[in-house]
Amino acid sequence: MKKFNRFFETKKEYGAVFLRLVIGWRLIAGVAAYATGTKPISEVSGFFTQLNIPAPSISAWLSVYAQFICGILFIIGLWVRPAALTMIINFSIAIIAAHTGDPVERSFAAWALLATSLFLLFHGAGKLSFDQRFVKLNSRIK
Repeated sequence: MKKFNRFFETKKEYGAVFLRLVIGWRLIAGVAAYATGTKPISEVSGFFTQLNIPAPSISAWLSVYAQFICGILFIIGLWVRPAALTMIINFSIAIIAAHTGDPVERSFAAWALLATSLFLLFHGAGKLSFDQRFVKLNSRIK
């Protein structure tokens, strides 16, 4: 068991990479049709109108492009903490506006995206990221 634990302890930074890749992919896949114009963003705006979200057209654009851009940032490991904070705000609003009272099966994706964003806010992108490369570069310059 010691060898097993030691092996994975030396590879623990891959956990953050796997989370970033999967959550980034999910964020992009969830909004890509709207961000690229394949589907009209008015569908999202209409949904936001039903939820009584203020300024539904602007909110739709903000949410769609925030998820799309943050998904890319998560995948490449760049500016992960600001992206995570953006997604925490986005999915907190989503849970309050759209999932209050929903069964866990229906709201799980939003909760998982919120939890992963909280993890990335506190943990950061990890050693295998552009964020870490910039930290190393900045420490060499100083």
